[in-house]
Amino acid sequence: MFMSKIALANWRSYDSAEFNFKPPTPAGKKPIVLIGAMNGHGKTSFLLSLYLGLFGRHGLRYCEGFRGAGDADTAGYRRAIESYRRIGADPAEPTQVDLTFIPTLRDSEQQKEVRVVRRWFFTGSNKLRQGEGFEEVQVFVDGRPLRASDSDAAMSAIELALFPAHVTPAFFFDGEQAQSLIEKMGEEGLRKAVEVMFGMKVVTELKDSLRTYLSAAHNRAGGRGRSSTIQDNLDAKKKEREAVNDLMGKRQLDLSALRSEHENMSRERSQKMEDLAKYGGAATRDVGDLQRQYGSAEKQKESSEKALTVALGTIGLNLALTRLGPAIRNRLLAEGEREAWEGLRTGTLAKREEVLAVAMPQPSSADPILGVLSTDVLDKLRTRLLSALDRIYNPPPTNCAEDFLLGHIRGEQRARVLTTLDQLTGVGGASIRQLASQAKDAREQMDDAKSKLERIGNLPTEVKSLKERIEELNGLIGTSGNRIGQLDNEITSLKSQLHDLNADVGRLQEELARLEPEQARLAVAERVNRVIEALSDALAPMTATRIEELVTKHFISIADERFAEGQIELRQNQPPAIRFPGQNQTSLLEVMSGFESRAFGIAFSLALAEFTRQRIPLIIDTPLGNADSEYRPRTLAALRRFDLDQIIVLTHDEEVTERLFDDLRPFVNQTFLVKFDSVEKRSKVFPDTFFWDPRR
Repeated sequence: MFMSKIALANWRSYDSAEFNFKPPTPAGKKPIVLIGAMNGHGKTSFLLSLYLGLFGRHGLRYCEGFRGAGDADTAGYRRAIESYRRIGADPAEPTQVDLTFIPTLRDSEQQKEVRVVRRWFFTGSNKLRQGEGFEEVQVFVDGRPLRASDSDAAMSAIELALFPAHVTPAFFFDGEQAQSLIEKMGEEGLRKAVEVMFGMKVVTELKDSLRTYLSAAHNRAGGRGRSSTIQDNLDAKKKEREAVNDLMGKRQLDLSALRSEHENMSRERSQKMEDLAKYGGAATRDVGDLQRQYGSAEKQKESSEKALTVALGTIGLNLALTRLGPAIRNRLLAEGEREAWEGLRTGTLAKREEVLAVAMPQPSSADPILGVLSTDVLDKLRTRLLSALDRIYNPPPTNCAEDFLLGHIRGEQRARVLTTLDQLTGVGGASIRQLASQAKDAREQMDDAKSKLERIGNLPTEVKSLKERIEELNGLIGTSGNRIGQLDNEITSLKSQLHDLNADVGRLQEELARLEPEQARLAVAERVNRVIEALSDALAPMTATRIEELVTKHFISIADERFAEGQIELRQNQPPAIRFPGQNQTSLLEVMSGFESRAFGIAFSLALAEFTRQRIPLIIDTPLGNADSEYRPRTLAALRRFDLDQIIVLTHDEEVTERLFDDLRPFVNQTFLVKFDSVEKRSKVFPDTFFWDPRR
């Protein structure tokens, strides 16, 4: 199978571009397609479009910068698509990737032509549309559209008609990605690459699915062989619910008693303050005044703090009006000016005939001023007077609206709307600062009154005793107020726990009804799981051995002749290594040179591609990297010998040099050159040319 066409629209640096690929030669002697582009001109964009165009969010995990486990969720996928949108794209035009794959003579007869068109739609601000309608996928097999209810259904259709998403990293990859394999092969790397992605994926997925089912089923049924566990859990939850209910009842009684005590102490403090006020003397009066100041400040503090809390609760609406309020207010004022102007103008023009009757009385022949004028002059004079009257109110005032946008709001209704806007916008930052300042002032007045009370001395014994008791009551009232708040919070938490426990009890009661049929299904699933685990244990060593053979073959074809006798070893929980004949110890590949690491990564990817037995186009971005003059021709030779119909190499001018291009020319089926137009701000595709082609 080869890729016959890829069309990109509003994709990264591509505005509207197409790559139309020639069919492979019948003998398969010219599999290479070279796509040349300088860094930043569109090579990586080409590679990314394959993952996301084919598999959408399921292909995102293989894209550079989005390989984390959490990036495949909807939010991560939306961020990625927005970042891949071409800057300056028309919001009315979607971003689109259109891919067509055609079978070759070497494919099976069941293989059909497949076309996948994926579009992403944006709003006027070039943000992805909300909801699931931001993406559309169309799949065509032999020109006939396949029906798919959603993107996940389309994903299944694509995998069935083409190839599964998990094999694409073995066929579509960049040199850096391949080199990073050597850094991640230790510990779980090999197992994941072989078991999860490739050779044993079907068996592993089936085993994992069975484990998940068994775990969920055992949880629903109360565990392995313990049908009474659900009943035990139900009894435990009921006991826990009773304990929480009893504790909440006790806390409510404590709260009631504490509130009663709080009220009694407040009444006693008021009585003590009245008794204190009965004592004579300037000092005594000072104490009474200070106590009253203290009480007043305390009330003021409570009321201002409560008002501050309410104001903070409405700040959201006020903030919303901060932006639109002034514009609406200015518009209403301007339309009010127009209404006033139109009223005056209409009133004046309505009386113009009365004004003209005074200025030009009839008959004019009897008037000492007008009697000498001819009829024609009188008509012109009348016209001039009418024009002069109209000019009284034209043009309208500068602050007058040109027309009415809010014409349904007039007169008194406009004044009421303006008043309402002022009230809403008035509770803003300044109002909150004022309320906070009032609360602060009240607290300072309380502290000041308390300080002054402490400084007053030489009072009669009775006054001193009252003062001490009042101070004691102040402290007790403050403490009880804090405790009341704590109890309120604790009771709220207990109510939440009680709600959750009621839900748990109901769920467990429902599970008891499903217990018996679930046990029968569990017995069958356990037997199947034992068979699958035995099969998995048998396949694991065979798969690892085959992968080692294939990686060794491709690595030796690329690497220096020093490694010609070596054997790659891939052991679970160990980094990749190479063993030479007659040596007991292995050499770790991760400590070798940069390109030897990259050569291993490419060899590993080629081995996995061969292992899958899929005839998919091989597409590599900058495979040569930091390779020297001897490694480069060996790498290109290994690629052109790989048994596939189409091998697309994305390269810049320093990788495939002019000499390498001449050596590779007999095996090249087609070339492209991609250049970024700095004036038009887009990448352009030039087919049948290359860096070293004279037609360039």
